[in-house]
Amino acid sequence: MENSQKKYRLRPAVLLIPGAIFITMVVLGFGNPVPFITVLNNFYIKMMWNLGWVESLLLFAFVVFLIVVLATPLGKIKLGGPNAQPKIGYRHWFAVSLTTGIGAGVVFWGAAEPLLFSKEPAPGMGITGGTNEAIIWGMAKTFMHWTITPYASCVVFGLVLAYAIHNMGMPYKVSSMLTPVFGRNFVNTKWASFVDVLTTFALAGAVSGGLGYGIMQLSAGVELWTGIDANMFVYFCVGGALFVVYMLTGLTGLRRGIAWLGDKNTLFYYILLAFIFLVGPIGYTLNLSTQSLGEFVQTFVSSMTFTSPFKDGAFWPQWWDMYWWTDWMAYAPMLGLFFVKMGYGRTLKEFIVVNWAMPSLFGFVWFSVFGGTVLYGQYYKGIDYYAIYKTKGAEALTLSVFQHIPLSGIMTAFMLVIIAVSLITQANSMLGTLSSMSIHDADARSSVEPPSHVKIYWGVLFIAVALVFVSTGGIEGVKVIKAICGMPIAFLGIIMFFGFIKYMKRRPRLADGSYVYEKHVANAPDNGEEPLVVKQSKLGIWFGGKMHKIGAKLAAAQAVGEDDDDQVS
Repeated sequence: MENSQKKYRLRPAVLLIPGAIFITMVVLGFGNPVPFITVLNNFYIKMMWNLGWVESLLLFAFVVFLIVVLATPLGKIKLGGPNAQPKIGYRHWFAVSLTTGIGAGVVFWGAAEPLLFSKEPAPGMGITGGTNEAIIWGMAKTFMHWTITPYASCVVFGLVLAYAIHNMGMPYKVSSMLTPVFGRNFVNTKWASFVDVLTTFALAGAVSGGLGYGIMQLSAGVELWTGIDANMFVYFCVGGALFVVYMLTGLTGLRRGIAWLGDKNTLFYYILLAFIFLVGPIGYTLNLSTQSLGEFVQTFVSSMTFTSPFKDGAFWPQWWDMYWWTDWMAYAPMLGLFFVKMGYGRTLKEFIVVNWAMPSLFGFVWFSVFGGTVLYGQYYKGIDYYAIYKTKGAEALTLSVFQHIPLSGIMTAFMLVIIAVSLITQANSMLGTLSSMSIHDADARSSVEPPSHVKIYWGVLFIAVALVFVSTGGIEGVKVIKAICGMPIAFLGIIMFFGFIKYMKRRPRLADGSYVYEKHVANAPDNGEEPLVVKQSKLGIWFGGKMHKIGAKLAAAQAVGEDDDDQVS
């Protein structure tokens, strides 16, 4: 009984401080929206101009770090110690990781970014919109925004947290990521509470912003189907419906609600991708993606360090590249914490392959298919998608693509279902993670869920903030609040990143280079928790089999020699 009570002791600072900030935003946003948004926009511009370059360099360092871990003995370390056994299969692990990480972002921007960047490349680059050069540049830039770079932020945070929690025996909270830097007692200090409050605030803003994107896109779908303009009433109705569903699924817990949704949502992605690819311009898509991938690889370093400090630069990288890094940084600590539970019993290499390499591969495929489809329609078939974007926004553009393919009505409805399920999957997974952060002594290995009233508190806050920024600032308002929430996390990331590297350099190693495990896990038995088994449909297995086999084979190949590490004590 005592242990049960400990699990439910609330952390008032984590609950109340972010809540108070966002409640203030809600009041100001609805009470006096124009000055409120103006102040936020001005702050955003100054912040990104002076600090955005930090995000670019940090994310570049994260990418390099993950590659190094894959190629060195560091990647052979098993999370939970040499005797720890995995509790979740590759297939389902990837499904949950993918759908939790991308949310509704890919369906919102899948067609919009390639088209917009081809028409409006960064000023000062000497690239004329609508040209062949602009098309390839736009696709390469889209790949940068949605593949290896953004996922690196979440995976590095997750890797350090998983190591600290599973191998160092630290508590299940974000501040544990700094114990390699400041020592084991750090988690009991006020500074640790500050870290947890800050990351909680950032994630609440990021999830609210993601819900804002989804509300706008679903409202555009309502307008498409009913002719009712996407106004405040529609926003509130759509937002209310999303709230009810993600709360109902979120209250069922990780092992049922999120597991079921993640599996089904991944299947939906596969079906949609296969259909759009097969009915679209196959040859054009394959040729476009091949050349764009080459451009992406060739220009990766220069693109990651692109700041455009020129009079005619028009603040482009600050509003796009650096915005995306800051946006993902807001998610990174909590999303990384979410990844911790699924990483038990896996090596760091497996952790990176499933949470970084495979979702990045999916991103390449998704944006290749949707980018190829919309660009072919714009430049070869005479469909003015760009005019739709300028008049109705990104939220309507992707849906308009479905009006020019076979079975348009059915596939449009299917797309709207995917958007809704994507939002729900991400919202309720982050709901569980935030709620776990809000109580003392949460355990990464326990299936015990946080109290329902804590989840309801965060769920209400998510939707309230989302509705404020959708109704007062549209896309611009959503982007600004997400970026402002994410910027402080970059500086925590710098401390965590270099601290973890320094800590691992001090770790004892054997003659073959393998690392000696911490005493907390060197001889510890497996935790005994039952593996999570999720029944999948035959169709889901058929669509997902190829991608999952690639990831599993890659992870197995990179884990060669792991058996030797298992005997280290």
